[in-house]
Amino acid sequence: MKNYTFEQLPNVLARMEEKLDKIEALLEIYQKDLAENDFIGAKEAGGILKFTLPTLYTKVCKREVPFYKQGNRLYFSKLELLKWIQDGKKKSLHEINSSAIEITKKMGKRNR
Repeated sequence: MKNYTFEQLPNVLARMEEKLDKIEALLEIYQKDLAENDFIGAKEAGGILKFTLPTLYTKVCKREVPFYKQGNRLYFSKLELLKWIQDGKKKSLHEINSSAIEITKKMGKRNR
């Protein structure tokens, strides 16, 4: 361990504080990452999806939602449930029209 003089202490403490701030930021990112990859039970999954338990179980039986089964227990990944919701997005009329215009432009370039 290095010995510091009294005059050096403010600089040393400032550097230590900067390093601690960086470590805290990294830990927050890591914990958030872990929380998103956590597996949850049916009650919490139903809460995320805004489904009643019977509705959730029906969708599991029909394999309409992503799930894991180990023995008699069902598990759900928060991240996969959120992605499943996002994958169900329907395009607005404006988005459909924009896509159609781009496709016709590309087709026009091919025919030349």
